[in-house]
Amino acid sequence: MAAFTHIFVVDEQGKPVGLFPKEEVWAKGLLHRIVRVMAEDSQGRILLQKRSPHMDLFPNTWDHSAAGHVDEGETYQQAAQRETEEEIGVKNAVLEEIASWSTYDVVNGRILNRLNKLYRARLDAPSLDLEEAEVSEVRWFTLAEISRLIREHPDQVTPGLIQVMQDYYSLV
Repeated sequence: MAAFTHIFVVDEQGKPVGLFPKEEVWAKGLLHRIVRVMAEDSQGRILLQKRSPHMDLFPNTWDHSAAGHVDEGETYQQAAQRETEEEIGVKNAVLEEIASWSTYDVVNGRILNRLNKLYRARLDAPSLDLEEAEVSEVRWFTLAEISRLIREHPDQVTPGLIQVMQDYYSLV
């Protein structure tokens, strides 16, 4: 999978505006849609991915099971399915939407103005095939292990993962 160079921009209602270079999107804070997927197994563990050292944002940090931009012509659900298949190799994951919200963040001078949707995927003993350009490793974590990681090493996790764990998994 080639690195993306353009991001699909939307208005406040989520209606399409157009495709823009990612650097322009981040420089101007243009609104775009992203999906986040949290894969859980029957033991209550959560699959986290470690982002590749080559990623533009948050390299070498633990993140959602899969995540990414919603492309032109895609629904959030379709993007969540695509990202789950591309990043961790899970095809046809059963996804449940569990939240949606807006974020406005500035990271390393980049303005990240996003409409987010969070999905839960139930996976037991999946066969994983990692997209090495984006994901360097994956690991199953208990909630206690994620909580400890966030508390003791916040620099090793993405801000988005911290937010999801605090807001939707009640971890502090």
